[in-house]
Amino acid sequence: MSSRQYPGNRRRIAPAQVQGRLMALFVRLFIAFFCVIVFSNYILLHGGRSGLDLTYLVNNPVLGDNATINYENIFSQLRSVEKGEDTTQEKTNNYRVQSLPKIDEETEITASASQRDNTGSSFLTMYGEHRVQHAIESLPKWLQDYFAWHRDQTAKQSPDTKYLVISCIAEDKCGGFSDRLRPLPFFLFIASRVNRVLCIYWARPFGLDRFLKPLKRGIDWRCPADFEPLVNKTVASRWQTNFKHHILYYGAKKRSVVDVATEAITAIRRNTGRFYSIGFKHQDFAKIDATNMVFHAHSYRDRMPVANAWIHVPLMEHIFRAMFQPIEPIARSINDTMTRFGLVENQYTSVHVRAKYPTYELSKIVGDDKSIKHDLGTASIDFSGPYRDYLVGIGRNALECGMLLEPSNKIFFSSDSPDLTKYVTDNSSSLGGELHEYDVVGINSRYEIQHLEQSRHDENIDLDHVEFYPIIEDLLIMGGSQCVAHGVGSFGAFGAGLAGNRCRAIHRAPSGKPERCPNIRGDNLVVNITVSDLISDEYTSLDTEGLLPPTKELIMNEVEEFNTIPKEGAKDTIENSEAEGSPYLTMYGEHRVESSLAALPEWLRTYFIWHRHQTNNHETLNPKYMVLNCLEREKCGGISDRFRALPYWLLLASKVDRVICIYWSRPLGLNWFLQPLQNGIDWRCPREFIEKIVDLSLPSKSQKNYPHVVLFKKGSNPPVNVVTLNAIKRIQNIKDKYVSVSFRDRAFLKINDANMVFHASSYKDTIPIANAWMHVPLIEHIFRVMFEPIEPIARRINATMAKLGLVENKYTSVHVRARYPTTKMIRIMGKIESKEHDKKDKKLSFQGEYKQYLMEIASNALECGMLLEPHNKIFFISDSIDLTKYVMSNPIVIPPNDLHNITFPKNATYQIVAIDSRDEIKHLEHAQYTNHIEYYPLIEDLLIMGGSRCVSHGIGSFGAFGAGLSGNRCRAIHRSPMGPISRCPNDRGDNFVTKETKDFLLGDEGEGRLSSETYSTSFARYN
Repeated sequence: MSSRQYPGNRRRIAPAQVQGRLMALFVRLFIAFFCVIVFSNYILLHGGRSGLDLTYLVNNPVLGDNATINYENIFSQLRSVEKGEDTTQEKTNNYRVQSLPKIDEETEITASASQRDNTGSSFLTMYGEHRVQHAIESLPKWLQDYFAWHRDQTAKQSPDTKYLVISCIAEDKCGGFSDRLRPLPFFLFIASRVNRVLCIYWARPFGLDRFLKPLKRGIDWRCPADFEPLVNKTVASRWQTNFKHHILYYGAKKRSVVDVATEAITAIRRNTGRFYSIGFKHQDFAKIDATNMVFHAHSYRDRMPVANAWIHVPLMEHIFRAMFQPIEPIARSINDTMTRFGLVENQYTSVHVRAKYPTYELSKIVGDDKSIKHDLGTASIDFSGPYRDYLVGIGRNALECGMLLEPSNKIFFSSDSPDLTKYVTDNSSSLGGELHEYDVVGINSRYEIQHLEQSRHDENIDLDHVEFYPIIEDLLIMGGSQCVAHGVGSFGAFGAGLAGNRCRAIHRAPSGKPERCPNIRGDNLVVNITVSDLISDEYTSLDTEGLLPPTKELIMNEVEEFNTIPKEGAKDTIENSEAEGSPYLTMYGEHRVESSLAALPEWLRTYFIWHRHQTNNHETLNPKYMVLNCLEREKCGGISDRFRALPYWLLLASKVDRVICIYWSRPLGLNWFLQPLQNGIDWRCPREFIEKIVDLSLPSKSQKNYPHVVLFKKGSNPPVNVVTLNAIKRIQNIKDKYVSVSFRDRAFLKINDANMVFHASSYKDTIPIANAWMHVPLIEHIFRVMFEPIEPIARRINATMAKLGLVENKYTSVHVRARYPTTKMIRIMGKIESKEHDKKDKKLSFQGEYKQYLMEIASNALECGMLLEPHNKIFFISDSIDLTKYVMSNPIVIPPNDLHNITFPKNATYQIVAIDSRDEIKHLEHAQYTNHIEYYPLIEDLLIMGGSRCVSHGIGSFGAFGAGLSGNRCRAIHRSPMGPISRCPNDRGDNFVTKETKDFLLGDEGEGRLSSETYSTSFARYN
């Protein structure tokens, strides 16, 4: 029965209806209240930049007039939050900024973290359509053809076109921005061999098209629209079910890189699917280097660049400019930055410091766990204490490396630490102490730099693609530099690659420690291309006409700009006139090799010929090496101390059939001052030894990858020939490719004894006597076979000699080692102070007893030099610039001297020539000086002494080295070993001989030794 028939029923139901309506109203109010609470908490938890901040979207002036805000989309996300759905974990490219216009619609907005004005032009000289043609024309023909074919295929948009996809999905180990693009050249090579269109698809954290876009005249690297629906964004590429994925270097089996590439080509060719993705199992830089060498082998003729560490291939600058340009907001930001800082393409140096990289050194300061979290952005570290000191030390070294590359350039500094950037830009930097001061520019108004790889580690981080704009901006500004100094990680190396790798320095070791510059780690080396480097049958089928010319080595210390420093206000100095000087020297160079080689004993000539053959054919002969090291914590002495035993080491190397090589890391490599000669021998150690074998943090005796042999061990005192024979036997029994050698200490008597063994093997019947700090007479010829100055030093020498009117063999050099800590110096200054003075840590005013002491030494030294050859011009050299200036400005008067019979005009006056426009001379053994240019005057003085007819020198071995380079034929020693002056003439500079004795013979001396006639020099030379 219906309730309509019974009005009484209506009264009974009414209370229930009211109760239902009240309940519905309560539910609606509860839901509304719940929504408000959820929305408020979301904003509070995530902040305006990471959450759904409507105020940020509506009121942000950076969005510009073209920005449209999809409120429905925003409230849709809000409703999802109310329902408990986590939109931040959705593995798509749409995240919080889904409401913003898509990149490919070219209505992008500028919303960089610094919120700079975006009124600048988006035109860049470094990237864009105007750079495409030149970039493509700079590539090998096979890659030009592939780009043309690729463009044709993408224009057709045929469903039959097949693609090779570079993917980054879900848990793929993709690495950062640089890691993802570093193997691009190799992937282009593979794509060209399998006839597939290369495309790039990143789903984590954003697509590449959020930062870069294709060029109309280049190629479209974006994957077609029908690929996206096939991707399961919750699993890695290798687990995709709708397309195949090839993993390079999969499995434990060791295979050559050519086999790895061949396997990939074969597998992809067999697959008929429209899409096939490819990637590495791990982002192992050595494996990426190896694959890029395959790219090189098929791109160059005969010789190709070496790919090592995190380097990007040199052709990356052209590949990138043919494929990519920044999206408009990033281009505008770059233009704004470069305009504000006055940066012009190819006229500035970029210096990059990857401050948060979790190196061993950083872990020691903050701990392993915190260093990793710090790099991921999940833990912050206060810029103070040891952490600040660590970063500032790295930053200063990085800046010096950058300044040395091209001293006249402006420096653009970038880092993933805003604190370090602010510190560097707020504090001016100097190079070479007082030589030159730099103001560094950099963007110091940013938040922490976001690294692209961090997104895979914490899915709760809500990311905005605009937060990555600064990292792209830094990269592309680096790519417009003339020079780049970078450290660990591959990001800085990517910037150097975009700049062509033509001028770069690496300022950190892989461990994280600063790597002082100059060093060889930024050099571009080459190797020969062999059949084993090529894919099967490619050697005969390759069109060699389409390959690029053979690559040439680029050694950074041979780049002239790397070796000159502007000196403010210097109008009439050697520094300014060196540009006019020729690098040709009469005293050193290729033209001196033949005559010097002919002057050596037969065994040494034979060894030099064998040495040259071994190094010229090292790839096939695989020679063994005997290394002359100078590493950290070793007492190597100055440049003369390190060279004085070289003749003996050459003898030892010849007896054990090893190639002698020289490697110094303290403070700098010898190759920063001297270089091998083409017709001489190459004394540099192989790159393998430097990069993989030697541990720069350990002294020679503690090296783990090769043995070290010490001569004259403590507690034993056998004859020097026995010491030598024992060393020969021990080295012959060593199977290692490398072995280093040294004396237990630098006692000059032991070195003299060793050089007597060299003399016994080089002369017959009578041999020269090695005494005090003497260098062997044959060092003049040994040196000229092995060494010549690098071009900047040669130019300085030529300019100096031309300015001062010095002609080889027609002047006398007078050298005073003024700062040597003698007994008298210690009495004047104190023991500790005299040592600090010698290191240039303490400077003493040139006055009083100190001045009188040095003037007395100089006066006697000059008199000794004048007595050697009275008609010669005098070139004065000293490690005291005050003394040099005094000598130049005060002509020397020779008083009557009863010790000689020379007839001088009464009170004869000499005007001395010298270089008086320098800072104090730096001694090589005091390793706190890291700027190689600061040592140029030391080498310049030495080699000018080597061109003298006569040399007058005192204590220490530096002057003796100069006399040795001039043949020891005319020399005077003006001080006794303890420091007091020795009046001239005296017999301390005479060359004496002795009969051979059994203590110096090795028992196998053969024919071809030199005739020693007589080396005794009488005082008659003073007449």
